[in-house]
Amino acid sequence: MNFLKRAVTSVLRRSGKTFILLLLVFILGTVIAGAISVRGAINNTDANLRRRMPPIVSAGIDEIAWNDSIDWDDFDFENLDDPWLAREELNLSHIREVGALPQVSFYDYMIILTLNSFELERYEEATEWEISEGIPQWFDLRGTSRTELVKIEEGIINLTQGRQFESSELEQNGQSTVAIVSEAFANENDLSLGATFELYAIVQHPNDPDDDSWHWGDPEAMYSEENIYELINMEFEIVGLYDIPTESAQEDSDGENETEDTSNLNNIYVPNWALEDVTRRLHAAELSAWDASDYDMPDWVENQFREVNGEQQMRVLPIFMLDDPASTEEFRAAAEPLLPPYHVIEDLSSSFGDIASSMETMQTIANWILYVSIGATLLILSLLITLFLRDRRYEMGVYLALGEKKGKIVAQILLEVVVTAFIGITLAVFAGNFISSTISENMLRNALAEEANQDDSWGWGMMPEWTVFDEIGIPTSMPVEEMVDAFQVTLSIETIGLFYLIGLGAVVLSTIIPVIYVVTLNPKKVLM
Repeated sequence: MNFLKRAVTSVLRRSGKTFILLLLVFILGTVIAGAISVRGAINNTDANLRRRMPPIVSAGIDEIAWNDSIDWDDFDFENLDDPWLAREELNLSHIREVGALPQVSFYDYMIILTLNSFELERYEEATEWEISEGIPQWFDLRGTSRTELVKIEEGIINLTQGRQFESSELEQNGQSTVAIVSEAFANENDLSLGATFELYAIVQHPNDPDDDSWHWGDPEAMYSEENIYELINMEFEIVGLYDIPTESAQEDSDGENETEDTSNLNNIYVPNWALEDVTRRLHAAELSAWDASDYDMPDWVENQFREVNGEQQMRVLPIFMLDDPASTEEFRAAAEPLLPPYHVIEDLSSSFGDIASSMETMQTIANWILYVSIGATLLILSLLITLFLRDRRYEMGVYLALGEKKGKIVAQILLEVVVTAFIGITLAVFAGNFISSTISENMLRNALAEEANQDDSWGWGMMPEWTVFDEIGIPTSMPVEEMVDAFQVTLSIETIGLFYLIGLGAVVLSTIIPVIYVVTLNPKKVLM
């Protein structure tokens, strides 16, 4: 009987020991399979989330890196504005250069400016406080250089009436200054399509900070006629009305729907040129007001909108829409060298920051489980197979005495172990995948719920990180259910192949000690 038939016969006749080996391999293999499945699921989840992430990127300042570059010990605090004034800001030249990269589908930039009105009212849902009489209402104006707003294209806001901008209206020689406002704002102020309204920037007379007659908390002192140097006004015509989609409402702990932050309904969308024009006029009026005063003009007034290389410096927020969200890292590598120092490319990966931290914890746990289970497999199977072979000393001695080669005896042992282990590993693949899927999803859901509770209960020093997308008005959060849905423990070919490689590899390595025992066996001593 050759060693192949002996191996099959040995497996079938020693059914008890074969079952014990099969059971141990199944249990240990299930643990290993679960750990490998979780590791694969984490990699797949990251890819799934990035595919679902809108391919919108922007550019912002790495404030930590910039702050570390300043030698604050030698800083002259009497001229506190100097580091900020010396910092190179993002301008339109940078945006156009980055927008020309091949990964970009289209790009836009947004100028944000706050203007005021004594006549118009902000839309507020339910508030117990009232603005004191004499204080103007403020409104955020957000610019665009495209006929189609990115927020409308991405479904962040819905155009309910009217139209978007026309090409001629995006140039300063346009016939009118057009605006898209929310239905809530329009209803609050009895406005409709085609109606006009006026906003303005307030330039006050320069004030001596040592003058006790100036009271910042007194609206009559701040905004009385004698304290206003000039009103920089601009009239807008309403060409479109928008609303916030109902699905963007968030559900609170009581199960009631809370609408989106009402400040978003007070945003007014206008062409960028209108804000550039108001900014220039505002700066000229401020310089004029200080020149006409008896006080020395501070550096920040003179330099806040200074020109650099022929371009007026102002806060510009770029929006780059990529062809493929998977090209974000490639785009980042190409774009960041084109930006001013300390500027970086930001994407919406922060929207799944909660699940990323939870998955990092799960990956650490899965790695430890994998390493420990592999070590346990090597140790337990080595001892078990060695004990089984000790009971077969006489059998091995007979084979050797009959002239059987030690190599064939070793091959027989390996075949018996590998065949049994292969069956156990095959069963463990499915069991491990099922168990890990159930346990890991529950762990992830609980971790995300805990993260959400922490976010709702943040206090001083625990405020959420503010990103450039918060300024632009693009949501940076992802629903918990959507994040959990992206986490899928599946049996891919790569996962199965890796599991068989690790499982069978551990089984083969476990036979090293038993093989050494067989090789060193002396048939004469065994049979005497």
